[in-house]
Amino acid sequence: MLNMPDSAPAEKIPARPAAFPARPAARGALVALAALAMLTGCSGGVGGSVSTAVKDSSSAVATARIALRQDMDGNLTQAATATSLDDGLKEVETSRSSVLKLSPATQEERVVQKQALDVLDQCAAGFATARAALAANDGGSPSLSDGDKALADAQDVLKQLEDTVGSQ
Repeated sequence: MLNMPDSAPAEKIPARPAAFPARPAARGALVALAALAMLTGCSGGVGGSVSTAVKDSSSAVATARIALRQDMDGNLTQAATATSLDDGLKEVETSRSSVLKLSPATQEERVVQKQALDVLDQCAAGFATARAALAANDGGSPSLSDGDKALADAQDVLKQLEDTVGSQ
């Protein structure tokens, strides 16, 4: 084949027979095995879904904290900070919704689901504090540093949950 010119007509190129003849029974077993592998690979269970929700929420909280600190330093507009906080809150709410829709099969999975919901609620409360601080932005209560503290606390509980879920 290597010494055939690129312009050789298709009918002049020798066809090789299949190395393995098709076996209908083996093909069915192969399809069943592939389907089983796909199902077991995709079923991360409650722990996998909670882990994903925690990682997504952690990223959202970290991004919001950066934006809030940039705002406190005068390096970011209030509108950009508000957008970052809104986007982060939406991400936490999406994660919470995903965890809420899970169907835990064991008591351990129910405990993990409950812990995750509690932590995500605390994150949402942190975002609410940060948003209120940004809206007031007059040195009153809550202050921007209160908002940053609330988000830092949310980050801490997310890390604890991530460690708990990761160790199971």
